[in-house]
Amino acid sequence: MKEQFINKDLTDRHDEKEKSVEMTELFYDLVYVYAIAQISHTILHAENGDIPLDAFMKYIVMTLIFYSVWSYQTAYTNRFGLIRAKDVMFLMFNMFIAIFLAISLSKDFSDVFDPVNVCIALLYFSTSLQFFLSLLDKMNIEDRFAAVVFGTTMFSSAVLATIAIFIPSPWMYVVFGCALAVACFSPMPFRKALKQSAVNVPHMVERYTLLTIIMFGETIIGLTNIFKLNDLKITDVLLFIIIITLFGCYWMKTNRLISDKDYASGMTITIAHFFILVGLGMVNASLVLDANNDVTNLFKVQLMYSALASYFAGLLLTLNYSHKKFNYDKHLIIIVAVILAAGFLIEYLLKDAPYTLPISTAIVTTMIFFVYRYIYQTKYPKE
Repeated sequence: MKEQFINKDLTDRHDEKEKSVEMTELFYDLVYVYAIAQISHTILHAENGDIPLDAFMKYIVMTLIFYSVWSYQTAYTNRFGLIRAKDVMFLMFNMFIAIFLAISLSKDFSDVFDPVNVCIALLYFSTSLQFFLSLLDKMNIEDRFAAVVFGTTMFSSAVLATIAIFIPSPWMYVVFGCALAVACFSPMPFRKALKQSAVNVPHMVERYTLLTIIMFGETIIGLTNIFKLNDLKITDVLLFIIIITLFGCYWMKTNRLISDKDYASGMTITIAHFFILVGLGMVNASLVLDANNDVTNLFKVQLMYSALASYFAGLLLTLNYSHKKFNYDKHLIIIVAVILAAGFLIEYLLKDAPYTLPISTAIVTTMIFFVYRYIYQTKYPKE
């Protein structure tokens, strides 16, 4: 980004070869480190051998809330963001409100519904205003259309979130759900048109990669709650192998797979990373719950493989951004699906045997990692 404190000519932004992630963006992400930790804790409380449905739904909803706010802010910064007073002030304001949203996550959702809604409405209004103000910049017609679509989406969601504050239960939850649904799905009918207002793919990939690394950091913190200095076990090594092979698959995809030459709307990478982040949070919960023996063996298997399915579904969705040799690689999709299915069947049959979960899961993630490595090195050897 270039330092600009007045309206800017953005008509040449598609010719920009590099768009680095700025310190202000990294500073903004700090609040999400705390938020992700709080969200992950919502599914670490088992009752009667499994996780209550309301706790799991809270995990999904709160992840979606933060993710939608973060994703729209990232979409704005990627397309129109500059180092100028207006953009920095909006970023810091959103960070301030997000802090209050984050601290509400540890409480019962019904008790903090109004404060949460106020925070969400403010964040959505703020983000919509950024898109509308960008129309004052000089830009091409495709970018102007994108600013209108995203700004209108955020404004509509903000209005619905505000309305939900003033109506009684249960309708307030329905309207709140509509606000989230509008934020998540409204731009999809315009995907082809938004593709003409393409994102800067390297910048977008870097932003989502940094957020994913934060989530991997949360899984490492989860391991520190399991490992004991005076009681080192072979399963500790297996748990670490699970994490590093999952990270290895993600690193392989990001480092070797992504192509920055094609136009993209940015929607697929946004959807894909939601599945990746949800999957990693569930992996973390599964490992901690397994170590503490808080849930039944059957639920451990179900939770772990739901997590792996979500994570690898997200990774496979990003094939859309791949070099042409990898675009929707059917062999890779089939192989990953078969390994996961076989692993689930074996774990299900041996669920009552000791250490089944860490052993079989480590084998499954290691096999998939080496499949990724072989296919990528064969089809696209890095120079």
